[in-house]
Amino acid sequence: MTVGGTTSLAGMRVLIVEDHIDSATGLGRLLRLFGCEVAIVANGRDALRTATQFAPHAALIDLTLPGLDGFDVARQLRALTATRNCHLIAMTGWTAEDYIDRARAAGFDAHLEKPIPSETLIHALSPIGATSGTSWPSDHPDSIELR
Repeated sequence: MTVGGTTSLAGMRVLIVEDHIDSATGLGRLLRLFGCEVAIVANGRDALRTATQFAPHAALIDLTLPGLDGFDVARQLRALTATRNCHLIAMTGWTAEDYIDRARAAGFDAHLEKPIPSETLIHALSPIGATSGTSWPSDHPDSIELR
């Protein structure tokens, strides 16, 4: 399968933090088609626990999680040595400027508006490859680069 000229994200570890199980499962299936290793969790506490063991290259994090929200998850992932350089991508339906500013301040690298078109998601992850910390271009219409 090819989207935007990319055929594989082979070997990339992606953590999906989403409390809507159908959305999380769909994202996971798509990413596996592109060769990603995927871990899915439904809340912030499990995200932190899983991230330290899974060592993701990227994390797709819903901002409005129950309990520990996505902003707190991002801040805590940035504070951990194992996930400090993980590429953090906020996923949300909230696109007001204050949410984008809060996401930037929490340590997110990018902000994707839900529902996320598959091409946008693959575009957001493609330049990362199997190394963490790589930024990606913000010229895609459904994404905002925060750094």
